[in-house]
Order: sequence, then structure tokens, then C-alpha cells
Amino acid sequence: MNIKKLVQKEVLDISCYEVKTILEQKPDNQLVKMNLNENFAVSSEPVKKLLLDACQRVDVRAYPPPRGSLAVKAISDFLGLSPSEVAVANGADEVMDLLMKVFVRKGSKVMVAEPTFPMYTFFAELYGGKEVTVMLKEDFSLDVDAILNKVDKQTRLLFVCSPNNPTGNQFRESDIKRLLNEFKGIVVVDEAYVDFASGSVIDWIPDYDNLAVLRSFSKAFGLAGLRLGYLVSSKQVINYVQRVVGPFNVNSVTQQTVALALQNWNYFKEQLDLVVNEREWLMENLKQIDGLKPYPSDANFILFKVTAANLSSATLTEQLEKRNVLVKDRGQLPLLENCIRVTVGTRNMNQAFISALKASLEE
Repeated sequence: MNIKKLVQKEVLDISCYEVKTILEQKPDNQLVKMNLNENFAVSSEPVKKLLLDACQRVDVRAYPPPRGSLAVKAISDFLGLSPSEVAVANGADEVMDLLMKVFVRKGSKVMVAEPTFPMYTFFAELYGGKEVTVMLKEDFSLDVDAILNKVDKQTRLLFVCSPNNPTGNQFRESDIKRLLNEFKGIVVVDEAYVDFASGSVIDWIPDYDNLAVLRSFSKAFGLAGLRLGYLVSSKQVINYVQRVVGPFNVNSVTQQTVALALQNWNYFKEQLDLVVNEREWLMENLKQIDGLKPYPSDANFILFKVTAANLSSATLTEQLEKRNVLVKDRGQLPLLENCIRVTVGTRNMNQAFISALKASLEE
């Protein structure tokens, strides 16, 4: 049987999103993992206790609370919102998937401010949509005029990642507010990294029925392995999103752990402050190294440009990997020639990175 003939064209045309790993070649405890923006400042012991507590409260023989209702209530209570303004899914990636299911059909247009997180384009194309790219300005700020000039009747969604991955900067509130006022579609503000920044647009939900804020428990809470992302939006948007969610889409252990994590917010807030302090330490050390240009960051990572002669970001990334330090080469993206993204880790991780970086630059 020719299986290929049965496959949807959009699936044939799209590539599998790959996450490079060398864990098969080297034990995890030998690696300094600073490539996926995981939060290792959160100690494993308190998280393990939360997880064990959650497991003791859950009967896995039973189906989980439908549509993540336990997690929805915990999140809405924490944010001071109605449960009808919150939807949850298996990670922020699935939230994007759900938004595409609701708003994108063949021929629809999805606007993306590049360079940014590639999964917006991945899901848009999966559902037959067309990505419309608008470049950030040279200072990585939003080009609002260019965005609005490209909008037409087929434009359904606009994705704005703030703080932006991989540039690290949070966009001006005035720019986002103008987009909400003038863009005749859904403005999705991805705030996966907002807890490391100075402000949020989530309080604007009552004022804009076309605002959808995407959040994650992977970064601030260090719970990437549990896969819990959520959407905050108007009751109307959430109602449509809930229509395309499976009845038991988020498992019981994850829901219970998230509820317990929110009850322990003070602990996680302390770890956030630690990450911000480490980010400043890492930034100052990067500034002192010749051949590098670090950019300001409002996230738990720093983007820096390799300016040393005859050295590419790809080569430097490989040299760091040989020294068991993993970072993310972003040099192939527009505006980011010879740029590398490094996650802010613990002081030991950051020192290991700086040491490996200096050794690599001296090679």
C-alpha cells in the first residue's frame, strides 16, 4: 500500500521539529545544559516533594479532571480571573496547536514577528495556513507599521513573543496596545518568559476581546517535564478553544502538581529572583570577554553575537559542546548572524560556561 497517498498534503510538506540531543553519547550528569532554557535554579528536591505529594493525592485509575479543570481553577484563582478565561494544555506548544485549530484554515494567514520561536510557523503550516513574516527592527523592537501594512482579510492570528525568544527583549506595551487596537484579528502574546521580566499584559484581558496570552509552567516553575501550558483570554475565545480540546487532555498528576506549585509561589518567586541575579552576573562576565557582544535580556537566557575574527557561532557552539557545555546556535536566523543563545543557569553552571567559553575562544 502507498501510505503516502493517504497523508494530508500539509503533513507531507512539513518537517519534523527536531531537538538536538547528545544525551545518547554522554551521561546527563556530565553535561552543562544551557541550550533549552530549562530552569535549573529551581532545586530538584522541593519539586520532587511536590510531585510525591501530588502522586499521593491522585488515583491514577480514574480519568483526570476534564479539560484540566483542577489546574484551570488553581490558575484562575492565582491570577484573580474567572475559570472561563483560562484553558490548559500539554505545554504551550499544544496551546498554539489549539489556537490554530480554532482560527486557521487553508489559505488563512498567520503573522509572525521574526526572528522568534519557530513553533508558530510549524503549527500554522500544519493546518494549511500561510506564515506572513515581519522582521523586527535592528534593535529587536516591533515594527508596528510594517505589521499593520501587511494585514489583510485573510489574516487571523498575530504571534508576539514577549520577552522574545531568542532575542530576550520584552516589547514596549505601547506597541502591543496599538496592535490590539488596530489589528482585526487575535493578538497572541506569548509570555512564557514574562516572570523574568518587569511587566505583563495579562491584566488587559477585560479590555481586549482579541487578546490571548500564552503562559507556561516550564520556565518560572522549572516544571518543563510535566508539560503544562495555559491560555488566558476572553470568555468567547476560551469557549471556542475548549470545543477543540479532548475531554481528558491533561493528566491528573500534572494538574495536582501545578495546583501545589501555585500554593508555594513564594518559594518559586525566590528562585526567579536568583535567576535574575545570575543573569546580571552572566551578562557582566560576557561583556568583559573580547570577541563577544551580549544583548540585554528580560528572560532566563542571553543572546550574544560572536564578533571574533574568523569564528562562527556554529563553530563556537561545537567547541563548547566538546567541553560538555550545550548552548543554542541561532546564527542561521534573520538579523542574528553569528549569534548564540545561552540559558541562565546556577552559579556553578554559569561559571562552567564562562570557563569553557574562554577556553574555546583561545583555541
